[in-house]
Amino acid sequence: MSAEKTVQSKDWRERRIAAINRQIDKFKGTRDINEYYADEHLQICQSKCKTKAEYKIWTQKNGKV
Repeated sequence: MSAEKTVQSKDWRERRIAAINRQIDKFKGTRDINEYYADEHLQICQSKCKTKAEYKIWTQKNGKV
């Protein structure tokens, strides 16, 4: 399996969590960033949304954590 296929097979949750991890590494794990992204990580994991677009609409209606 090529590297492209493994990247494309990830769903939106895995890609978003990878982006969160990159942001935490970029800011050297400052407390404010960690707390904000920890809440978002939990919200993503508990979400029943099938796509990122559904997730964005859901967070606009229910408010971000």
